[in-house]
Amino acid sequence: MSLIHRIRSSGILARGLLEGAGSHRTLAVELERSSRQRPAQPFLLYEDRRFDYAQANRLVNRIAHTYRARGVRKGDVLALLMENRPEFVWHYLAAGKLGIVVALVNTRTRGDGLAHALTVCGASHLTVGSECLPAFLAVRDRVAPALVERCLVDEDDKGSESGTAGLARFEPSENATDPPETAEHVLGDTGAYIFTSGTTGLPKAAIMSYQRLTTLGRVMGGLAWRFEPGDVIYNCLPLFHTSALAISLSSVLAHGATLALGRRFSAGAFWDDIHRFEATGFNYIGEMCRYLVNTAPGDRDRGHRVRVIVGQGLQADIWAELQSRFAIPRIVEMYASTEGNTATINLSGTVGSVGKPRLGAALAKWDFERDDFVRDNGHLVRCGPGDSGVLLGPIRKRTPFAGYRDEGATRAKIVTDAFREGDALFNTGDVFRMDERKNLFFVDRLGDTYRYKGENVSTVEVQEQLVRWPGIAAANVYGVTVPGREGRAGMAAVVLAEGARFDGVALAAHLDAALPPYARPIFIRIRASLDTTATLKLAKLELQREGFAPREGEPIYVRDGGDEVYSELTPERYAAIAGEKEKR
Repeated sequence: MSLIHRIRSSGILARGLLEGAGSHRTLAVELERSSRQRPAQPFLLYEDRRFDYAQANRLVNRIAHTYRARGVRKGDVLALLMENRPEFVWHYLAAGKLGIVVALVNTRTRGDGLAHALTVCGASHLTVGSECLPAFLAVRDRVAPALVERCLVDEDDKGSESGTAGLARFEPSENATDPPETAEHVLGDTGAYIFTSGTTGLPKAAIMSYQRLTTLGRVMGGLAWRFEPGDVIYNCLPLFHTSALAISLSSVLAHGATLALGRRFSAGAFWDDIHRFEATGFNYIGEMCRYLVNTAPGDRDRGHRVRVIVGQGLQADIWAELQSRFAIPRIVEMYASTEGNTATINLSGTVGSVGKPRLGAALAKWDFERDDFVRDNGHLVRCGPGDSGVLLGPIRKRTPFAGYRDEGATRAKIVTDAFREGDALFNTGDVFRMDERKNLFFVDRLGDTYRYKGENVSTVEVQEQLVRWPGIAAANVYGVTVPGREGRAGMAAVVLAEGARFDGVALAAHLDAALPPYARPIFIRIRASLDTTATLKLAKLELQREGFAPREGEPIYVRDGGDEVYSELTPERYAAIAGEKEKR
């Protein structure tokens, strides 16, 4: 069955869920409607707490009225720094009721990256969960004083060792009525900024309209989840990511289902949560699935209600094992990027595939030696069956590209005069292989970004932090393949400063203060010099091919798993990492 036929048969069009930019059916409106139509139905489950739709709507309203009283208005930017807990959902939806743009800050970001995110999003107000307060206090002197003055601390039920450090506590209003302006906003309005790492280094704020935030959930609910009465979707991925925000939360709200929320992913506790919440589905990233299949078999592996899982990055080598061991009837693998204008969905169950290119998307051949597109008479060359190339999405009315707050970063992602004069396409930066049936299979990230543990890592940002350490004069960062792990592990080839010696303790401490855990390099190779291309760019391809294999005269240091410092990679350690599954 074609995708168009599936959309028609799913009832999405009949229910009016695919609406234009002028529609007022935002997620905040959907919450209010559900609070009237199904007030006693569970909306959110968290630990031992249960919130029905009516109760959730009242809690959201109380927060919205607090923001109104503090003068936060439509179009203002509110930065939200908070881990997964019900209050994240309440603040996010309260902002949607008032037309406030929410900048969803990665809670694992530290140092320069965090200060940059709070600045580049243009936030005039900030709400910090007490669990994230230490990270904010470490950079408070590097953000605008006005933002610090308007910072509110939402205290976690688990308490905070540091209190509020003199900052005002967030106090919900007693007013629990629906704000009158909720129905005034349209899907074309900007609803959020979601940060994504890219080739420019520090995180970029991708512009997300209400239409984008809701449509993906509406479509996924009809095509992928195929909701039935009583469905519960479990999500333990961070809500500041599109994969959790749209695939889970938006789908649940758009279809009146139930969301079970986990604080964070834990392989050991995962199936306990699935059973406790009686989940019928969960969303995933590939790394999470590999953790699950690498756990010891247990009596909780089966006997659950899960009938479908939806997500991205599930590799072919564990697909069948995941499905058979845990008795999962349907796996729906998809592809979408936070800021991108193209998406795919695998509804056929083809192992390893993300689906077929849709809405004019195309693969263009890429020259990995030249690090550029292959061209013929000035235009890009389309891929055929068996070829690998970069996925491009046409920029037009049906598939717009909203871009970033940084106009330069927006321009850098657009390819013009690609296949014909005057066209414009969004460059995903992702390489796919296409088979004879036009199924796409993910191959790799391009250039200055690689993916590890479900996160995009900017090599530029990591390089900048490495060379800030006094002992390193130059650095080249790239991702390498490690057996048994999703994506690529971070590796850096470095040149030590004159007279300096490598200090694995000091470097680890420096990187811990500057980078989130997933961005810290696993391997450091010491070199006498760094090679460059003909255009004087740092050469990465040969280094990637060499991987983390030891080489005479170039010692490698490793910091993996629970290691606190970098230590020399011995032949025994290399054999263990190269030959065994990653220990979870």
